[in-house]
Amino acid sequence: MIQPADPTPEPATRVGLRELIAPLSQQRQVAWKLALVLLGTYAYFVPAPAWNQNSRFALTRALVERGSTQIDPDHETTGDKSYRDGHWYCDKAPGTSFAAVVPYAVVATLRRLAGGAPPAVTVVPQDPRDLAAGRSPSVSERQPGDRLVYNRSHRIGLYFAGLGSVGLVSVLGALAAWLVALRLARGHVAIATACALAWALGTPALPYATALYGHQLCAALVMLGFAGIVLSPRGRASPGLAAGIGTALGFAVATEYTVAPIAAGLALWWWQRQDLRRALALGLGALPWAIALAIYHGVAFGHPLSTGYDWVWLPEFAAGMQVRYGIGAPRPSVLLAITFGSYRGLFYLSPILLLAVWGLLVRDGPRARLGTDAAFAAAACGVYMLLLNAGYYMWDGGAAIGPRHVVPALGLLAIGLVPARERVPTAFAVLAIVSVAQMLLATAAMPEAPQFGNPLWEFALGRVLERAAATDALASNLGLVLGLPGAWSLVPLLGLWAWAWPLVRPRGDAIRSAA
Repeated sequence: MIQPADPTPEPATRVGLRELIAPLSQQRQVAWKLALVLLGTYAYFVPAPAWNQNSRFALTRALVERGSTQIDPDHETTGDKSYRDGHWYCDKAPGTSFAAVVPYAVVATLRRLAGGAPPAVTVVPQDPRDLAAGRSPSVSERQPGDRLVYNRSHRIGLYFAGLGSVGLVSVLGALAAWLVALRLARGHVAIATACALAWALGTPALPYATALYGHQLCAALVMLGFAGIVLSPRGRASPGLAAGIGTALGFAVATEYTVAPIAAGLALWWWQRQDLRRALALGLGALPWAIALAIYHGVAFGHPLSTGYDWVWLPEFAAGMQVRYGIGAPRPSVLLAITFGSYRGLFYLSPILLLAVWGLLVRDGPRARLGTDAAFAAAACGVYMLLLNAGYYMWDGGAAIGPRHVVPALGLLAIGLVPARERVPTAFAVLAIVSVAQMLLATAAMPEAPQFGNPLWEFALGRVLERAAATDALASNLGLVLGLPGAWSLVPLLGLWAWAWPLVRPRGDAIRSAA
């Protein structure tokens, strides 16, 4: 057990980001390996163009290529869109599209320099007479059943837009979770690493970190904010650290509007732990995102408080969101379905989270080691997202894996894994392996599981086993690109995970966090 000299600052010393992340420097080999394994995992999967991702990608393209919020040239690729004053818009919160601007701008610049074609989509008609005659309808003229085929530029652009935004920030979120887990585990590195990986690979965080959705990006940002708050000594945080926490929480709200109460609650908690001056610094950090949202809403939808959900185009979506944006009182039957049901059940897909809930409640857990307020904040965020999802009119998330609207809170819920790993290591190992295996299967198939049947055994298993070694318009992975068919396509990824296996083996080492 390694016990270096206690580097805790003197009482009057301000603590900033450098002090908070000192354990990452002390254990840089572990940190780098953890980051590389997660980034390699997220990069391994090639997402399929789908409505949700195409909508966000269309806004990113509009911002980069035309300096506009209108997605008119690409609106036919998605049904997740808004229509106002003769123009089409992304109907999602814009944070994910904003985050993808830089990585996509790099890809677009390189493509232009190489003389490549821009992203495009063609239609393969279902009617055999059209096929025989060589007729190809335009996207706007396609009939039900006609298949959309996206060109390589679209696939590459979508891939790097997601990896450079959602994937990269998800890695940072996992490192923040590692820091919190390390504090909880009293410096035991292997325990902290196992718990961080259990969240990142054994929950719906995995499939949603590989695609251009907002849920896991939001989860990572919330975790960054939470880690900054819980690891900062009371009354001694630097103004810069406070502004950084505010930036993360503001970015989270810009990514998923539903986390606004979580961000507000964490901000109030920060005020209680620090003081008014540092609370104002947090607010200044969040202010640019509030301004960006107001400007975007005003330009696209005519008012700073008008969102894309006020202008949803599809009649069935518009009808569902007419009252309180589709959010009503939680329904007990839905709550049961999104927790233990085989269709969208969180604990069915990720049974390791059962131990996380138990770990939040045990006596010598987060309450004792981080404080009752930290344990309450984590639990309250999880309960809030579950109840919100249980009251949402489209509670199943459409084509999805698990209750995707709960994903932003899973990182905070997972802090309960530390006492579980300490007290019941065998149960932790078994449930973690099951959860990771099921999430790997779901991710290898595609996050957009159909709205019927069992997403694992009636959809994902057959899709993974029967897939040919080729890229197509459906979800792919680097193993398929290399020519490995079916389940064999996952072997290189499992090799990467095997390389990281020593990270989670108990070594009896411990360090003390710098703050």
